[in-house]
Amino acid sequence: MLSSTLPLVSNSPLAVPAIDSHRIIRAVASSTAIETGQGIQELEAQLQTDSRFSALDLATPSVA
Repeated sequence: MLSSTLPLVSNSPLAVPAIDSHRIIRAVASSTAIETGQGIQELEAQLQTDSRFSALDLATPSVA
């Protein structure tokens, strides 16, 4: 019989990483920069100063 020293894996839910708006802005800016040829820093600044959607919160997964 084979035995293992590896720990058993439980069925606990995986931890959900925190949503970081800076990472989302960086991802959108870099994707847009690739498509348009604009600078990432320029696009990040534009996204951060655009207040059209400042009242909206980021979506978060619900815990059931």
